[in-house]
Amino acid sequence: MFATLPMYPYAGLREAWDTLYRSVGTTVAQNAPGTPTELDWSIDAHASWVDPRLALSQACGWPLVTALRNRARVLGAFMHRIDGVSSHLYRSVIIAREVQPLSALEGGCAAINSYDSLSGYVSLLAAFAVKSGRWPGEITYTGAHAASIEAVRAGHADLASIDALAWAYLQRLAPRELDGLVVVGRGPLVPCLPLIVAGNTDDALLQAWRSAFAQAMRDSALAAVRTELLIEGFVPLDLADYDSALEAQTRSS
Repeated sequence: MFATLPMYPYAGLREAWDTLYRSVGTTVAQNAPGTPTELDWSIDAHASWVDPRLALSQACGWPLVTALRNRARVLGAFMHRIDGVSSHLYRSVIIAREVQPLSALEGGCAAINSYDSLSGYVSLLAAFAVKSGRWPGEITYTGAHAASIEAVRAGHADLASIDALAWAYLQRLAPRELDGLVVVGRGPLVPCLPLIVAGNTDDALLQAWRSAFAQAMRDSALAAVRTELLIEGFVPLDLADYDSALEAQTRSS
């Protein structure tokens, strides 16, 4: 079995993620032998979600309510501190090279990290009230938020929708990569990325994971790690929480 937290794999944060998870995994392993106590950074995020060896991963909200709804169970989401606010909900940031109304960017060339990305594509459509499920302008496919940021910065695209936590991390880790870019809008309010386990995980093990994450949030020895990761809590959530939050987008996409 393996555990991975693949959605924010920045080199400057890996040690902090490793430390946080080690505490969680060790706690769960006390009652569930075989639970990994170290993160595996070698596994592709999308592949991890459907791998039969999955113990723990972190997914994107849109694949969760579509392709993964019968293949994974939700533990919950971290409560992150973004823009001075602590919440398990967030809004993606719409970025461009200069301050302008969103209406001026409608139909422009959009940098897209993935068509099944909640923050990178679905939230972009929602921010512009696009009902067709398809961006009306040109698209530059990038494969990653960092690449979308660079595409806009280099002039290969006019705008992009970026995961708000990724944006916050890069403001601290690589501020020069954001030079010349501004936030011009926000996507809809949605839950932060879900922590998931395999779909056949029983209720007892599900609760063990949730309890371990809650314990890690209270552990004073992990305070500095939580601060580094902009984490201020863990909120237990179910698939229904993501279904309700994304209902409007589901109807229009």
